[in-house]
Amino acid sequence: MAVKKRFYKSVVLADDGLSIQLDGRSLRSPAGSLLRLPTMSLASAIADEWRAQGNDIDPATLPLFSLSVTVVDRVIPQRDAIIAELSAYGGNDLLCYRDDQVDLASRQQDQWQPWLDDLAENRGITLQVVTGIMPICQADAAQFPPLISAYDDWRLGMLHRATTLSGSLVLGLGFVDMVIDDERMFTLAFLDELWQNEKWGTDFEAADRHECLRTELQHVARFLALLGDEAAT
Repeated sequence: MAVKKRFYKSVVLADDGLSIQLDGRSLRSPAGSLLRLPTMSLASAIADEWRAQGNDIDPATLPLFSLSVTVVDRVIPQRDAIIAELSAYGGNDLLCYRDDQVDLASRQQDQWQPWLDDLAENRGITLQVVTGIMPICQADAAQFPPLISAYDDWRLGMLHRATTLSGSLVLGLGFVDMVIDDERMFTLAFLDELWQNEKWGTDFEAADRHECLRTELQHVARFLALLGDEAAT
């Protein structure tokens, strides 16, 4: 979304409480779809983002709007493809590949294995673990599509964002189910890099990238919280 001048004065919720109007005109996605949110809490938060804009519209300060229009313009029209993409992540999940350095592998075992154990116990999906980076065939990966399909469009969109940020569908599932918070998600997903920082020192470019990733995870976590327990429409 390109930077442009603010073109509106008023920001209000429509009568349904789920869509937003700028100067009486319904807010739409970049592809032209009406943005009708699943909860009033989310709609109100996005309206606040638009009210807070100055003379220029800054896309970086519209994170909830950005996540919403991604769902509307990409996830909903390509739902089956998104499910297939996420299932592929599960079949090659980050948590299944362990380092050959003993101290790092020990940390991976301590922090990653409980989530694989939980997946097996509560979802009936057992993923094998290997040392190194050679791909491993995961027989139970065939169970991922029906599991992922159970999520509504909005949570599916957040699952996709969390999974692509972290490289792990297993962690993404825990994050969307709100049993892993954003800070824990970050430390689990980037465990290897954080270990390297401890050992060799922090790289400033990596630190900046990590801060951006932390912020993105915070936005996704807030989006999920605003969905609450209400079913998306």
